[in-house]
Amino acid sequence: MKSTARQILATATVTSILSLFIGGFAVWGSYQSELSIVDGHLNTIVLDVAQSPANPIAAALLSIEENNFDITLAFMAPTGEVVPLKESGRVSLEDPQKLRIQYIQLSGGEKLLVAASILQIDRNLARNLWRLLVFIIFANSLASFVSILINRSSALALERGARKKMQEFLGDAAHELRTPLTVIKGYSQLLEGNQLEPERAALAFERLNSEIKRMESLVADLLILAELGEENVLPFSMVNLSELLTDNVRDYALIAPEISMELAIDDQISINGSEKYLQRFIANALTNIRVHTEANVLVRITLKGGREITLIIEDGGAGLPEQYYGEKIQGLKRFDRSRSRESGGSGLGLSIMSAVIERHNGTLTLRKSDLGGLAVEVHFRQERSAR
Repeated sequence: MKSTARQILATATVTSILSLFIGGFAVWGSYQSELSIVDGHLNTIVLDVAQSPANPIAAALLSIEENNFDITLAFMAPTGEVVPLKESGRVSLEDPQKLRIQYIQLSGGEKLLVAASILQIDRNLARNLWRLLVFIIFANSLASFVSILINRSSALALERGARKKMQEFLGDAAHELRTPLTVIKGYSQLLEGNQLEPERAALAFERLNSEIKRMESLVADLLILAELGEENVLPFSMVNLSELLTDNVRDYALIAPEISMELAIDDQISINGSEKYLQRFIANALTNIRVHTEANVLVRITLKGGREITLIIEDGGAGLPEQYYGEKIQGLKRFDRSRSRESGGSGLGLSIMSAVIERHNGTLTLRKSDLGGLAVEVHFRQERSAR
């Protein structure tokens, strides 16, 4: 069943339940109120008869006349024979199911029968129930129509948002690719016809190779960002984040042995996610430290479990410009283009890291570390975590 149909069905169900509860309560309350009025009339006659025990029949007839009650009064012999004393046009003693009856005990086993018709009250109940049914049908139709309008409006808004996001991505991607393409085009023109001296030609070829590698890196990162931005669900499974982080730290220590490491990693912290992209997040964070900080800086890595998983990767390097701390990373965010040119990377590492955390329902914050450099702080709000 499509999501729109499920939404309409859910709306109709909720509307029906609320209408039945509120309307049914009102209809039943009205029915009971009308019955109480009839019972009150009967009780009035019974009380008037009780105050005149010497002449109960006269007292009953007088009470009916004075109060203008539409009630039938009958005398019932000990043998069960019923003799009408005052008849109501709406009361038929032959159909007791449509009557409210009270008996007044007399001497000698005789009784007075006091009866009032509830036929009109039952008709009112049936009419009110039909009105409630019509109201429920109308309310469901109106609610379904409004639900369809809201769903269509939401779908259009999502479509516009996705289109805008795609346009922004394509624009940013084109802008990022323009620089290396311009450089490659320029050096290709210089090399055309073999008119350069051997030394200058060698330098030109070296620069061409450098720009091609940077462009390959940029394209690869753009493809990852595009994949992370797609609506399809990534293949998630339970990932031991403690082991994944420890393995990456071990590899990082071999590549950059000069950097001091301070670790506070809880054991057996697991998360429902994509091992491929979590691996990429950790690798990007450690690579940024290795490439953009000086040797012998202190790196501190913290992983804490509980109801919320917290991961902090921080360093004692130069960090980012102050205006970038606390900023939400959106799109193809590049904090320092010169750093990517120097390192040969795409400069989109933090954008990829932010996209990975977003797809894992987490939050990523860039803040100033008390070590002096950048602290990348991540919080995962997933319930399926274990210590």
